[in-house]
Amino acid sequence: MMKQLLLFLVVILASLNLSQAHPAQSPFEETTWNVIRERLFNGDNSKAYRFEDDIRFQLTGAKNHQDSAVFVKMIAELNDLLETVQIKMVETDPNFKLTLSHEAGGLSTSSGRRTSGSNIIYVNLKLGIPGSIDEKAAINHIYYHTIRQLTKLYSSQNGSTGYGGIFDSPKAADAEFKEIDKNLLRKLYSPDFYENLKENTVRKFGYSYYLNLRFQKLLKILPSVFKAILIIFGFMFFLSRASKRKQNPGLFLYIKQRTIILFILPFIFSFYHTSYTATDYNPLLIFSPADFGISYLITFSYAVFILIIFYFTEPIFLKKIDNFVGKQAFIFLSTIILPFLVSVIAIFIFILFWNKALLSGFSPLTFFTQDPSFLLKIIFVATLRVFYNIVHYRIQSMVNQKDVEIARMKALKNQAELNALHSRINPHFLYNSLNSIASLAHINADKTENMATGLSELFRYSINQEDKTFVTVAEELEMVKKYLEIEKTRFGDRLSYEINTDKDTLDKQIPKFLIQPLVENAIKHGLSKIKGPGKVRVEIIKEGKNLILSVYDNGPGFPEEPVSGYGLQNLYDKLDIIYGNKASVNWENGEQKHFKVILKNQFEK
Repeated sequence: MMKQLLLFLVVILASLNLSQAHPAQSPFEETTWNVIRERLFNGDNSKAYRFEDDIRFQLTGAKNHQDSAVFVKMIAELNDLLETVQIKMVETDPNFKLTLSHEAGGLSTSSGRRTSGSNIIYVNLKLGIPGSIDEKAAINHIYYHTIRQLTKLYSSQNGSTGYGGIFDSPKAADAEFKEIDKNLLRKLYSPDFYENLKENTVRKFGYSYYLNLRFQKLLKILPSVFKAILIIFGFMFFLSRASKRKQNPGLFLYIKQRTIILFILPFIFSFYHTSYTATDYNPLLIFSPADFGISYLITFSYAVFILIIFYFTEPIFLKKIDNFVGKQAFIFLSTIILPFLVSVIAIFIFILFWNKALLSGFSPLTFFTQDPSFLLKIIFVATLRVFYNIVHYRIQSMVNQKDVEIARMKALKNQAELNALHSRINPHFLYNSLNSIASLAHINADKTENMATGLSELFRYSINQEDKTFVTVAEELEMVKKYLEIEKTRFGDRLSYEINTDKDTLDKQIPKFLIQPLVENAIKHGLSKIKGPGKVRVEIIKEGKNLILSVYDNGPGFPEEPVSGYGLQNLYDKLDIIYGNKASVNWENGEQKHFKVILKNQFEK
């Protein structure tokens, strides 16, 4: 019983060990991956070349069934290796065409080729064997040139991989289709090829090596793109601050406004020209700090000098050019030509005053000849200036357009509010006038007729002025007279009025229905509240640059805030919409009780 139990435990442990054991790897597993990395990637391709669709294989030139049998066997062998595609022999529409030639003269081959604009692979084999394909050398050539077309080979980046298979051998005669070749094709045409490549490469060399293997071309571009984006964002930040610049600044402010560009340009050039790989980057190895400091100081001083010349010369020429494109063309050319012109002048100064320095071997041209990209930098700065002007002009145009639209919308809003105020005045006035007519209807027919006729003329005036926001003082006073005549018909001798104006005021424009509400209030809350004679006086005078509109009456005094009960809120609203803080309303009690409207700055001295 004990022996049986021990035997059972041994079996259980053995089965557990077997279940936990990893499958044995091929003895040339790592070699295969090294070949794939060395020969199938060259830094420009992120994917290894392989057929993504089934291979339609067409054979021409086979003399007999024995010739075809070699290819049938090879295709069957390859189909056992390739998981993602199948190789099928076809008569038409091939994407892999192999032509055999049995010409005498020795064994020779021509490698496969892909025609321009075509996905068809052509392989021409000159076997030099009159009879059937039965020699090992001929079969090796067929396998060599056919199988090598299943992928695209590159020169080894670190020397020969040295494994001796078909993908490593330079000669077809010496090549054999070995197990390592089969393993390579099996891996390349497996569904999870790229996942396995990543796993093996990262485990052995690290993630940066894998990125450099597959995306080396992209990694070379990305730093430049990143630098360009930083430069563009920096430029746009500078552009956003340009709106705060003072127009037509003095020389000191002109240079101060552009100092930031003078500071950052040398850094831009140094920053953009530095490069690094995915595995090694040390910017201190690119340039010497001392050399950079000297170069920076020279560039900065040179740029300040150029700016001073630009400040005094550019505006003179730009004023003579009306076309925006022409101005930008001048700016571009002047930015390129002026630095070279200054350089030529500097050379002559050196020749005239520093002959000893020249004799000692120093040349002022050295500064420019040592930097062959000097012209490109100047063109870059010129392009930057033009681009800045174009973007700034475009932004300013958009801002101006928005300002015009806002102003138009504000004007429409104000007009709508004024129309609403007018619609409140007219019914109010009509209500008071009709009450006056009704009160006379049973007393005096002639007066009733005169009031109705006057009201008709008054509304005719209102209709004629309907589309106007402003009228002259003379026109407004004409309507006031008609209104006062209506009220005089009602009150008779109890009402007397006078209108006094300065001649300079009659042609001045004022909002329509500005004086009439004041006169209406003077009668409604003044004359109608007393038993004796009522007096209304309208005065329009010029006081300095201001226009003063006053309405006097001898009625009871105003309360502290004569607004709600006097129907004057619409007058305040109208003045606020049209004049803002350039108009005011005052009132005063006593012997000279009056309402006064002051419109500021209506006259020029």
